Amino acid sequence: MKYSLLTISIKPTLARLILVKLRLVKLTLVKLTFVKLAFIKLAFVKLAFCCVFLMHCFHAMSVTQDQFKVHGLSAFENEQAKMLKDWLTQGVNATRDTLGVYPTPLALHLYPRESNQPVPWAYTRRDGKGSVHLHVDVRFGLTKFVDDWTIYHELAHMALPYLGDEYRWFSEGFASFMQYQIMAQAGLLKGKLVDNYHTKISPHLRWFNSDLTAASIATRLMDNQQYPAAYWGGAYFFIIADQLLIKRHSTTLTELITHYQDCCRTHDKNLADVVTSLDGILNEALFSRLLEQYENKPAREVYPENFE
Repeated sequence: MKYSLLTISIKPTLARLILVKLRLVKLTLVKLTFVKLAFIKLAFVKLAFCCVFLMHCFHAMSVTQDQFKVHGLSAFENEQAKMLKDWLTQGVNATRDTLGVYPTPLALHLYPRESNQPVPWAYTRRDGKGSVHLHVDVRFGLTKFVDDWTIYHELAHMALPYLGDEYRWFSEGFASFMQYQIMAQAGLLKGKLVDNYHTKISPHLRWFNSDLTAASIATRLMDNQQYPAAYWGGAYFFIIADQLLIKRHSTTLTELITHYQDCCRTHDKNLADVVTSLDGILNEALFSRLLEQYENKPAREVYPENFE
């Protein structure tokens, strides 16, 4: 299949990345005594600043050389292909600005398909280095494509390794949560972020008003192809995680995932690895304890009756 080579140049804000790194470095300092804190914290911060600056310099150099292979452009006319390139560029840049630079390249596959929406169907594959497959209707203009959530959802999947069928609810919940985070940071989300989550999650809370575990309910919803309930029910896991991160560590889930790309993404193979890595970054078993609640506690004790 003929493909075009699309080089995407992304330059995440240096100040933002440094702030994220320094916040995470500071997490390890909170347990130090007051006597040691003044001296050791200053040394750590200075060292972290230098390390992060050097890491970003190397990262920035690699970013401009990082290439996404776009397959399937030959199926479209020249102007259509250009529009699709612009859309993909914007989508990848927005995702990277929110979740960091992915350590491995991706292949983006495009297929023409008439529909009543710009991207009627999309999915990811994890064979090789990973790929995103997007069925598109080019009768829609660039603005409609950019405003559509699909590209951000699918690219968010690639921030984590493939987690297997058992944890599809976790993977889809993560991508659903992140699609709005990406769109909000890019200035594309209509309305307040919390209101968008409320609209999507609230109708599905009734499924989790049960003595069954949240994980088992979400898995059953997936098996029964009740995808909106499974996706947004799973997304609530990350609502909780984000709130805990803000409260306990003065950081956010998107900032944590940005750091995760640098330290751990290429090494992790399953959910146990991901949870161990995230807990290790935080120096707290936040994600393992939350996952344990999802797999062992009655769902009614984890989910509220009403989304606040």
